[in-house]
Amino acid sequence: MKIIEIRASIEQCNEAGWLAFDFFTAEPLTEADILAMKPIGNFLYLSMLKAPFFKIDGDYFHIKGIKGNDYFRIAVHKEYIYHIEKLKSKLR
Repeated sequence: MKIIEIRASIEQCNEAGWLAFDFFTAEPLTEADILAMKPIGNFLYLSMLKAPFFKIDGDYFHIKGIKGNDYFRIAVHKEYIYHIEKLKSKLR
């Protein structure tokens, strides 16, 4: 999976002390891409759905996305914004 762009998300979560970012990928997310993220945190992947969904929770961050999309979202507590760089390095 190659991340080509990261944008601040339009999702409104700032009021709760969270910041969200959309990570855009060069190709649509595959099942292999999703499963490769499993070691990052508490992993949930609902592969049986029509649009297979995944979610990863960790200390002060959440990742969620759908197989076949060319992006996924990471939300991080604003006091732990440095997690974004750590997560970027784990996703390459």
